[in-house]
Amino acid sequence: MSHLIVRIFAIILVFVGVVLLIPSSLPYAGAEAGTYPVYEPAELSISAPLPLGEIAPYAPMESCFLEENKGYVDDTIAVHIETIRAYDTKVFLTYVQIADPSQLRCAPAKSGAFDQGKISKTASNADIIAKRVHAVLAINGDYFGDRKEGVIYRNGIKIRENDFEVFDALIIDTEGNFHILKAPTAAEVQELQAQGVEIMHSFSFGPGLIINGERQRDYNAGTMGGNKKKAQRQAICQIAPLTYLCVTTHGPEQSGSEGMTLVQFGDLLEALGVKDAYNLDGGSSTWLVLNNVKINHKSKRGIQDIIYFATGSTNEEK
Repeated sequence: MSHLIVRIFAIILVFVGVVLLIPSSLPYAGAEAGTYPVYEPAELSISAPLPLGEIAPYAPMESCFLEENKGYVDDTIAVHIETIRAYDTKVFLTYVQIADPSQLRCAPAKSGAFDQGKISKTASNADIIAKRVHAVLAINGDYFGDRKEGVIYRNGIKIRENDFEVFDALIIDTEGNFHILKAPTAAEVQELQAQGVEIMHSFSFGPGLIINGERQRDYNAGTMGGNKKKAQRQAICQIAPLTYLCVTTHGPEQSGSEGMTLVQFGDLLEALGVKDAYNLDGGSSTWLVLNNVKINHKSKRGIQDIIYFATGSTNEEK
């Protein structure tokens, strides 16, 4: 019996050693439980909601950008960017708090397309789009123009109304709150609207990785990029009213990173404690743009649309 106990103890020691020596076996390599970043809310205010449209009315102030690409802070918006490593991959955690839902906006590569309620397949670099529309921070959208699925709204304007088929839906309402629906029909979206949800933006991509605090694992056949493929990933999450987290990862294309499968990505988002998390276009289309500069890596691929956050401050640089 004593020999058996010794063997069991030896096996446990070997297992623990493997976990500690192989960073990819831990979601956060080298991090202890409970040390995950926690966002501290800021006190923000805005004089009036921004007028809707592709282009934000006010440009960000250069003096409000933080050093070393760490974010942006003024009276109406707070952006804080941290980097961690998870699954042997570099990850950008971008916390965004806004004073009003009108500061969360969308813009297409082709100027005027969304304002006119039109679909455009034009592609451009996200940093170019971001500069045109006065974005503080921008990420890639869902590339819906190359597909027919989904009820699509941008900045309160309906652009398309089809079933989502195999794609999950992200609905952002006029209060800035997320509603993630599993592969809904157009009628199911209309039912949500009948319940009083006014749509500001909607996206056809997915899958929804966290819905109302619950981890999702039944990824459908339409999942873009594959469930098991290690890749660059992008997710937009809500963590509280008017408070969001954009999670942007490197992939095997970047030196020193493996990329993540959707399962690993979902596990990471669950560990971060987000309320709702929605997977967006990834791979070479993964963009994280601050102050009109792509900060996640140097390579660039044109995309059709961006999600961005704008300042509501009317102050001008002296």
